[in-house]
Amino acid sequence: MSKIDTMILAGGLGTRLQSVLNDKPKCLAPINGKPFIEILLDDCIKQGLRRFILCVGYLKEQVIEHLSQRNDCEIVFSLEEESLGTGGALKNAERHIKTDHFIVLNGDTFLEVNYNELIEWHCKKNADITIAINYFQNIGRYGSVTFDSNSKIIGFFEKGINPGYGWINAGVYVMVKSILKEIELNINSSLEFDLFPDCIGKSIYGYKNEGNMIDIGTLVSY
Repeated sequence: MSKIDTMILAGGLGTRLQSVLNDKPKCLAPINGKPFIEILLDDCIKQGLRRFILCVGYLKEQVIEHLSQRNDCEIVFSLEEESLGTGGALKNAERHIKTDHFIVLNGDTFLEVNYNELIEWHCKKNADITIAINYFQNIGRYGSVTFDSNSKIIGFFEKGINPGYGWINAGVYVMVKSILKEIELNINSSLEFDLFPDCIGKSIYGYKNEGNMIDIGTLVSY
């Protein structure tokens, strides 16, 4: 497990939370007095992950200063001078990735998932991209994912298109490093709206996850 890099997308503006964050980056939002990024890291380290690449942009100095105190893992910072989106952030950080496969986490989402099982499943499928998906009774806020009997993803639907119950993108991915060739450097792009839909028909799979999901991306969810 320690032999796979983990990338955390933590460069978002957190615009919808600034009324309560008081000029803190979203990943430092306190949950019961503990910064959210610490909760993510603690869970990863507990499961054996040891090397992290943090994509930081907005108020990045605060994140770097806060996490520089940790000595239980290796943290590399990938700096964004302007917002690149989730896809652009990944491409910008490509040079820091040392492993053939890597994990990607959204910095505003915590998912109860067994990373070892997720990685094994990803490798068994020989997937380029594996997306952890969760079943929700109300997917209107999230959009949905559809897949075939072999768990290969065949469609993505935006928020509000398919209201009701279904499977959603839970914000945890395993990718093969070579897939990053599909993303242009220094271009604002989205994993969710650009890379993933472009990979339909290729080797992109949905891993059914049963653990809880905590999303602090909006004021309501926070």
